[in-house]
Amino acid sequence: MKKRRIKKRNRKPFFKKKLFWFSFLFLIVSSGFFYFFLFSPYFQIEETSILGAQTISKDELLKNFKSNATISLNILGNNLTSESLFIPSQGKISTLLENFPEIEDISVKKDFFTKKIVIEVKEKTPVCIWCSKDVCVLLDKNATYIKNYQKEVGFIKINEHDEYEKNLRSWSGMTKQDFIITLLTVYKNNNEIKEFDIYADKFLGKYKNINFIFDPKEDIDWQIQKMNVVLKKLNYKVENLKYIDLRFGEQVIAK
Repeated sequence: MKKRRIKKRNRKPFFKKKLFWFSFLFLIVSSGFFYFFLFSPYFQIEETSILGAQTISKDELLKNFKSNATISLNILGNNLTSESLFIPSQGKISTLLENFPEIEDISVKKDFFTKKIVIEVKEKTPVCIWCSKDVCVLLDKNATYIKNYQKEVGFIKINEHDEYEKNLRSWSGMTKQDFIITLLTVYKNNNEIKEFDIYADKFLGKYKNINFIFDPKEDIDWQIQKMNVVLKKLNYKVENLKYIDLRFGEQVIAK
């Protein structure tokens, strides 16, 4: 039997292969585009303006935005800094929303001809002061935090005596957002009721020297209607009463 000779193939060095040179060329071209779009003076931001900020410091917003709008690289010992218009804005927006809870929405508009950026801010609108364990905060209509209460006026005040999430929410099935809307509905029907106390199975609306007692599981509109009827019958004189309970069907208990 004759032994077959195995021919050894001469492998080309990797740097002589087409794939190597194609990859190398692609890397060079990509790096060139990367450098051009990020560090070219034609795409550097020249002006940034902020619109819509009313209670938030524009200087603080601008400082925060710019700190996340800059890229710095060290290439062969040279420090390069870029504020290119091509740097994505989404990360900057997320950072601003995280650092400024007063903001509801942000849009960033870029003008490549004037090299300007316009940041449009929509601030949250406070609707109530929510107090829990001696800490009071401003909330918006979606029950989201805006900032700590600092003697602002013109909003209803809600005092949480029993933890809402563990008690009243589980008992009534109402989200915090829906509950705030309920209290605002009471306030709109009688704007002298500006302060509410929340307990595990009820909430109280303070009117002059008395409390109206409501049941969030029952029809609030019906309880408001009963409240208005009783006040008219009393000619709005409640000095001799301690509370008016609206929770029990057709009944109204005044003591």
